[in-house]
Amino acid sequence: MMKKLKLLPLSIVIMSMVLGVKIVDFSFGVSAALAASSEPAKEEPQAEPGAQHEEKAQAADETEAAKAPSRQLSSNPSRKEIEYLQKLSDRRAELDRRSREIDDREKLLKAVELRIIERTKSLKKIEQTIEAALKKRDEREKLQLQSLVKMYTAMKPKEAARIFDDLEDDILLSIVENMKEKKMGAILAKMNLKKAKKLTNSLATREKLPEIKG
Repeated sequence: MMKKLKLLPLSIVIMSMVLGVKIVDFSFGVSAALAASSEPAKEEPQAEPGAQHEEKAQAADETEAAKAPSRQLSSNPSRKEIEYLQKLSDRRAELDRRSREIDDREKLLKAVELRIIERTKSLKKIEQTIEAALKKRDEREKLQLQSLVKMYTAMKPKEAARIFDDLEDDILLSIVENMKEKKMGAILAKMNLKKAKKLTNSLATREKLPEIKG
């Protein structure tokens, strides 16, 4: 019994030593882990700027190469598109041609209108000139007629009758119409009977108003 009691404290001492060693090892492991976690993480080396630029350029080239086929397809129109564009071109050419024709016609009409205006002005001037000439002629003839009437009135009836027998009917009629009736009666009495009769009929017909039938 005493032997067992002596062995018990010894085994307790040995177990305590073993346990202490494990505790020390565990504490060292925890400390190392904490130390490792507290140290700042080392940064990985960054790529140089030149390398980054080359990588970006290469990526851009690959993107452009991928887009090239689609652009090539869109830049080559189909047959229908070509026909449509050709029709549009022909239509525009036709519209341009018609527009030029309309412009030419408008210019021609404008030129004709100007010529008509100028011609109208010219004809108006000619008309005014003719009217002025006729007015002057009428005034001159009137003066001449008044002079003849005055002259034949001053003549003796026999002398005037001899001249009246040889005058044309229109001239004689104009003179007689402007003479006084008393003087004209005396001249008619001395005129040729046939000529006097014709003159009388002309005076009566000229003064007679036209009959209205209906």
